[in-house]
Amino acid sequence: MNPYIAAAVAEMDKINVSRMEHPGPWALDPASCRFVAAFARALKVRRALEFGSGFSTLVLARETAAQEDNYLLSIDSSPRYSTMAREAVETSGCPAKVEFRVAPLRPRFYGPRLLLTPALPKGLLGALGPFDLALIDAPHEGWDPEAALYDIFPAMAVGGYAVVDDANLPGREAHWDAWRAALGEAADFIHLEGIGNGLLVIEKLEDDPPRYPFKGALGAAGRALRDYARLLSVNPENR
Repeated sequence: MNPYIAAAVAEMDKINVSRMEHPGPWALDPASCRFVAAFARALKVRRALEFGSGFSTLVLARETAAQEDNYLLSIDSSPRYSTMAREAVETSGCPAKVEFRVAPLRPRFYGPRLLLTPALPKGLLGALGPFDLALIDAPHEGWDPEAALYDIFPAMAVGGYAVVDDANLPGREAHWDAWRAALGEAADFIHLEGIGNGLLVIEKLEDDPPRYPFKGALGAAGRALRDYARLLSVNPENR
């Protein structure tokens, strides 16, 4: 097993995830929180990025705070969850430097693939990176997370890692197939099936840009348009 993952698995049960702080079902599973904290500690992460603000923000902030010139960028499409995460970090007294950004979800083409993704200024992630660790948390609004890795990957340092939550959910294999086809030998994928709802750990091996596959593009577009229509119907602020 990868030595950093092995170290995190060995140490994760020593990480305290207080029931007083953990907000419950909408947050990253406690076991997954402990792994992410132990993994960040093993990697000595200085710069981190997450898609999906929440309790995980506090977990990552506490670990990055130990490093000089630390920085955590937390992105969410929901002002509510972004605010809740900001308040959790601020009231905790954690000294880490954390930036919060709210980015509404929008359809965007990645080669032939139409996907739903947070609308960020072009070049923002690259300008703020490179990141040692990225977390793709389960989305609060039910969107397909395929685009998140495409957004994150170019801004990751070679030798850096992305951790994807909810890897055991039905249909996630389709994302993995697309990611493997797009990234090829530039990434290594490790499925940690027994932690929380499953985690997928992705190591960046090379700095090659994604080559977006045609296979499955029609289905991906259908899901993106369905999810976007549903989002607009329940959350008009995303218009």
